[in-house]
Amino acid sequence: MPLPCNSKGFHFPQLFILLPAMLKVFNENILKLVKDHPGKKYLLAVSGGLDSVVMAELFFLAGFDFSIAHCNFQLRGKESDGDERHVKKLATDYKVPFYSIKFDTEKYCADNKVSVQMGARQLRYNWLEEIRKQYKLDYLVTAHHADDAIETFFINLLRGTGIAGLHGINAIHGNLIRPMLIFSRKNIELFAKENKLEWREDSSNETDKYERNKIRHHLIPALEKIEPQAKNAMSHTMDMLRLTEEIYKDAITGKASQYVKEDTNKTTIQFGLFKNLKLAPLYLFELLKGVGFNYSQCEQIVESSKGQPGKMFLSETHKLVIDRGKLIVEKRAESGGIKEMVVTEKLEELLTKETHYSFRIRKRTTHFLIPQEATIATIDYDKLTFPLKIRKWQKGDKFYPLGMKKPKKVSDFLINSKIPLPDKERVYVLQSDNDIVWVIGYRLDERYKVTKATKKLYLCNSQKAITL
Repeated sequence: MPLPCNSKGFHFPQLFILLPAMLKVFNENILKLVKDHPGKKYLLAVSGGLDSVVMAELFFLAGFDFSIAHCNFQLRGKESDGDERHVKKLATDYKVPFYSIKFDTEKYCADNKVSVQMGARQLRYNWLEEIRKQYKLDYLVTAHHADDAIETFFINLLRGTGIAGLHGINAIHGNLIRPMLIFSRKNIELFAKENKLEWREDSSNETDKYERNKIRHHLIPALEKIEPQAKNAMSHTMDMLRLTEEIYKDAITGKASQYVKEDTNKTTIQFGLFKNLKLAPLYLFELLKGVGFNYSQCEQIVESSKGQPGKMFLSETHKLVIDRGKLIVEKRAESGGIKEMVVTEKLEELLTKETHYSFRIRKRTTHFLIPQEATIATIDYDKLTFPLKIRKWQKGDKFYPLGMKKPKKVSDFLINSKIPLPDKERVYVLQSDNDIVWVIGYRLDERYKVTKATKKLYLCNSQKAITL
């Protein structure tokens, strides 16, 4: 019989000889995850698929107090509506409260410039938490299982995550619990067939459209051909990484905390961190990863601290400024990701996760040659109105492409330039007052080009950041 999971980890299970034993192990696991379990109320996120249907059945058989919630993302037409009807029937059969919502997922993702997977996840968890609080339920419950944790391990590994991303999925996080992590997908499927449960198949799970599916369909089977017990080995490794992370965090906190000062609106980090600790970028990354900075940025921050103050680094939610002898970290004014960046007249460096911007002011000389690289814009300084702005292009934006006397929509310019759709979504513009000066990396505005009358130059350089 598999060892039950706790808040620190789980053991990848062998198949149950007696499937009813799943209920016993499930009950034991809930008792380990939830303090003062008797009397607690649970909100189950049920999609209608195999995993969540089995989870609902186990909660029912265990006699727990639960409600069911379902999100219809309207991504698969009639198939999505069929899922919703199936889950509603489950709730009716169990005689428990049922909550559902329909999302215009595609519009949300387009408006917020996020992938369908990310957008659906944001919509789902935000709404589920609202329902949990509204009806005074104690815990939100999802049906993630052991195979999901292993797939997450590889997703994070391929994205270059730190140690925190390599232990898969936590069984408990605040008011969110995942009691199914003790079961493999095979266990769940056998239980469903043994108990003649009905579930809905999501056709998108059979495609290789998403990264998780590629890992599930190709990478893990390939590893199992090399080592049949690969899943057990990976599960053990994730358990060890989870324990290692606890020691790691204690060491980081103990050594780095003396250089950190937390205020209401900002955090300051003294340069002593860099001077007195080896592997300073790693310490800094552990301090800053929670506000969105990656390891490459932390390396750049440490290196930049040796030069002149004033450089600014941005994450999706925070900004970091290198001051004299310290770093100042503050929350950005915008919410929901980087929407707009302010460029003051004195700013020389601006670094985001994706791009390294540099700005220089210099006098025009007869020997100066205008750079021809698309990543560098040479602008007539006296025509600019500071502060400038860098933002994503929007529908309706117009500018005068270099060499043209009539305005053109940025959208049309990108189409005519045959810019692929994924790249279009990452195009930014440099704005002065209400004018677009530069479609960054593509074309300068005719009105701001250097002429014979230009006395002062403003050079903007935009380079793709190196990320790990």
